[in-house]
Amino acid sequence: RKSWRTSYYNEYKSYLRMTELQHSIKEELENFGVEVEEEDVVAKLAELCSELAIKPAKIADEWMAFSMNNKNLELDIENVTKFQRYKLSTTAVTTPKTTKQRKSIVSATASIGDLFDDVLDAYLPENSPVRASSQKRKLESPSSMRTLKVRRTPTQNNRMSHGITATLSPSNASPSQSYSQRKGSGEVVHSYNSTESSDVWEGHHQIDVRLSETTLRKQYKYMFQKLSSKAESLDEHLEIMETLIAEENGVTLESLSMPNQGEISVVGRVCCDSDGRLNSQSVVLEGSLQLSHGKAVQLDLSQLNSYSIFPGCLIGFKGTNPSGKKFIPTEILKYPPLKHVKKDIPEKAITVFGACGPFSCPDSLSYEPLHDLIEKVTEENPDVLILLGPFVDVQHKLIESGDIGNMTFDELIKNQMKYIADNVPVSTKVVIIPNSRDVGSDNVYPQPPISLDFPLGDNVTMSADPCTVDISGVTVSLTSSDILFHLGREEISHQPGTDRMGRLAQHLFSQRNFYPLYPNSDQLNLDYPHFIKHCFFEQKPDILILPSNLRYFVKNVNGSVVINPGKLDKGTYFKLKVQGGTDKGISESTVVKIMKI
Repeated sequence: RKSWRTSYYNEYKSYLRMTELQHSIKEELENFGVEVEEEDVVAKLAELCSELAIKPAKIADEWMAFSMNNKNLELDIENVTKFQRYKLSTTAVTTPKTTKQRKSIVSATASIGDLFDDVLDAYLPENSPVRASSQKRKLESPSSMRTLKVRRTPTQNNRMSHGITATLSPSNASPSQSYSQRKGSGEVVHSYNSTESSDVWEGHHQIDVRLSETTLRKQYKYMFQKLSSKAESLDEHLEIMETLIAEENGVTLESLSMPNQGEISVVGRVCCDSDGRLNSQSVVLEGSLQLSHGKAVQLDLSQLNSYSIFPGCLIGFKGTNPSGKKFIPTEILKYPPLKHVKKDIPEKAITVFGACGPFSCPDSLSYEPLHDLIEKVTEENPDVLILLGPFVDVQHKLIESGDIGNMTFDELIKNQMKYIADNVPVSTKVVIIPNSRDVGSDNVYPQPPISLDFPLGDNVTMSADPCTVDISGVTVSLTSSDILFHLGREEISHQPGTDRMGRLAQHLFSQRNFYPLYPNSDQLNLDYPHFIKHCFFEQKPDILILPSNLRYFVKNVNGSVVINPGKLDKGTYFKLKVQGGTDKGISESTVVKIMKI
């Protein structure tokens, strides 16, 4: 009877847990504006969530990324089954509870054996055969074996012999099974302007790497932001855009809150009239203090043929406001183009390799992808290597659980920086950009450079996020924040037949900054006074690097080469070459390849 009660109680607990999980997943999907109608769908997502031991918020994020990467799949049982197959094929499923129990059993057994051997050592003479047996058992005990190399394939043994475990990973890290079984290593999965003559990647190493004047250089005090300072920064940005849009269109701007029967021109910030997600019926336009006293009016988008907006978007309209409470736009005012500085094409080609973290595998902290990337850089010897964080990802399951052996988080990131500096050729310039998900780094945007208490070498530049780098006259702007994914969640658009990824990247150029979304994602903490100083484009970049969880791509957007290289833990990095000595512009002479690690 007791056994039956226990079984019933466990089943009831499991039922309650799954019900709560399904409810949480529904709420997370509703945040994206996705309503779940079929109970089987949310049950399957909850089952996957439980099987992979991940949180409802993460399963919702990953479904949205999977859906967008596959032409906006609908949330039905067939597509969720495809998603389940994809996740299970790319993720090594573990059972933390069993692993933890096994660990504790091994540890307890080892400690009892060690205690027994210590007693024998204390009482038996040195030449005793029993004592010799004890010494042999010590060498073969589980606790000792944990400090030795585990059995590996020849390839893995070769990799570990280079010191990857000793210098990069915790002592308890083991090689990733999913990484060793990956397919298509070294393949080109996407290319831009590629030709057969562009396969030589060795640099000439006579280049100069300089950070722009607006790039953040040092630590600063954050969490001291006053609401008044934030409001002033937002209004200052709006007033600047008012001036630029009015000059570009040759119009005089009016207050958007004053009743007016005739056609007027206005500029404002797009907001949502509630705490929910933006839709065509909830759009509000907020004016500046100077022109509209900070007032906001409802927007009626029904008269526009096409539009693409998001919360925080600064935009100008022509239209009418008969009552003073609802503005009816009929035309969108043109955005002023970013200043373009005409440059001479470099005489010699410039080669750049780059990757975005996480640099470990999802199921291990052995950092094999980073090791293989550095080996590739050593082999091909490009001019520049760009690495964007996270380097020690706070969302990695082993980092979350604290299962990093005898290392601290600080030691883990320092070892990575030292490993990169020691193993990249001195002739290759290295630029390192942090990420808000880095353990121990300042979780604020703009984010200061990673702080170390030892030098890394003259060829290594520690930069902030975001940053703009001048590489011998070629302007490269980059941020490690996933602005494409964040914008994709919030944007509403009525532009049939347009390229969605190109459109999302275009928003950064039209808004003239690296992170135009407001309110910002809860994954990012913006300091607005410093944002105004350090996160705006001085000029149109030649190359813009925007790593994202969305599918990798390379596109020409308004004459700039925009690259999403994907993430190294998902298997991709990029090679870039600006061909020298041509009459073409930089966008036409730039070759990009997205590679499988």
